[in-house]
Order: sequence, then C-alpha cells, then structure tokens
Amino acid sequence: MADQLKKKDRAPMTLKQSLIQNHDELLKKWFQATINTYPPQSARILGKDVDRFDNPVGAVTRETLEDVLHLLASDYTSETLEKALDPVIRIRAVQAFSAAEAVSFIFFLKKIGETVMDSAHTREFDRMVDQVVLAGFNRLMKCREDIFLLKATESKRRIHAAFERAGLVKELKEEDLLGSKKS
Repeated sequence: MADQLKKKDRAPMTLKQSLIQNHDELLKKWFQATINTYPPQSARILGKDVDRFDNPVGAVTRETLEDVLHLLASDYTSETLEKALDPVIRIRAVQAFSAAEAVSFIFFLKKIGETVMDSAHTREFDRMVDQVVLAGFNRLMKCREDIFLLKATESKRRIHAAFERAGLVKELKEEDLLGSKKS
C-alpha cells in the first residue's frame, strides 16, 4: 500500500527525463544498429573497439550518436542537430551509401525508442527523431554539395593546367577557379 501511495505522489517522467534515464541503453542499441548498416566484416571491426586511433570511424560514430542523444535530452535546434550529426554524416557522405542509406541509421532510433522508452512518449519521441532525420538529410546534402564543388574545382584546375601547358591560356588565379562557389 505504501508503494502505491509513493507511485501516485510521483509525477510522471517527462520525455527528456526518460531520455536521460535510458541514455546508455539507447546509445548501445543505436550504435549497434548504425554499424550494422555496413557490410558484416566492416560492422565487426567498427563495433569491436571505439578507440579513436584503432577505429576512428567507430569512435566518431559512437561519439556523434551520444552527442545527438545529449541534445535530445536538452534544448536543441535544427542547427545544433546538424552540427552534432556532422562528423558521422561526413563519413557516410563519402562512402558508397545512397542518400536514403546514409541517413537511415537515424530512423533506427524510433524502433529502439519503442522498446526502451515509456509508451506514453512514443509520438513525441517519433517527432523528435523526425527532426533529427531532417537535420541529418540537410547536413548530407551540404556535404555532397561540397564534394561536388571540390570535384568541379579540381576538374577546372586540371583542364586549365592542360590548356596552360599547351599555351592556349594564361595563368588563372585561385578565385577564377573557385568562381562557381561564389555564385
């Protein structure tokens, strides 16, 4: 009877409190689900050791996921989410992932949340994860745009060097090669 009175006196846990309380389990399951998006042999290596020197991709992935969970348990904006996601999104942007595959790891958090969190917070948690997905997709597009611009600039540089060797053009300045980025 005393236990029932104590339970009635306690206010229900908020989503942020639940995130803090379940942080370690969420992180462990989300990290495992994320590294499982890689081929099996790579996933084994990524999940083995999270030392920054022995396994930089695994370490960065774990740190990024942890940063995102900390943000979700506090105050965040789409900009802070993008910044937190940046390290792992940069890695995935240069790997052989489609855009959907590159951000799919974020969606796993919904399923994990269903198993770990209080069901009273499911809808609110899902909306929160949707915001993380949008921030991840924005960051991915910015990374891919930067990659495209680097490739375009390098192509311009090579073509110009070839024309210069042939005596067809004069020397260009760096601003001329990067002109497409300023537009």
